[in-house]
Amino acid sequence: MTDLVEQRALQSTQTLPGAAPAEEQPNAFASGVALQDTTVLIHVRFRPDGKVWEIAECPDSMDKDEWFKRLCARAGDKFQTRCGARGLFRLSLAQLEALKAPILH
Repeated sequence: MTDLVEQRALQSTQTLPGAAPAEEQPNAFASGVALQDTTVLIHVRFRPDGKVWEIAECPDSMDKDEWFKRLCARAGDKFQTRCGARGLFRLSLAQLEALKAPILH
C-alpha cells in the first residue's frame, strides 16, 4: 500500500518534457511575474462594483484605480479578461518601466 502511495507521489512531482521543474516555475499570482525575462504579467482583481480591488506593480504615487486607468489608456490592447472578476496585462519590461515613469507636463 505504501509503495503505491509513494509511486503516485513520485508521478505527481514529475514534469512534462521540456517543462521547468516546479520550484523554477513562476508563481502566477505573484506581483508582476516575469516570464522569460521579456514579459511581465500584471494581475488585476475587481470588486463587485467594478472598482479595482488588487493590482500588481502599482507605483506608490498612484492609487489602484489610477494605475488601472493608466494601463488601460496606454496599454489597453494588452489586457486579457479572465473569469471571476479578474484580468491581466501582458507587457514587456520596457513597456512596464515606461508606464511607471511619471508623466511630465
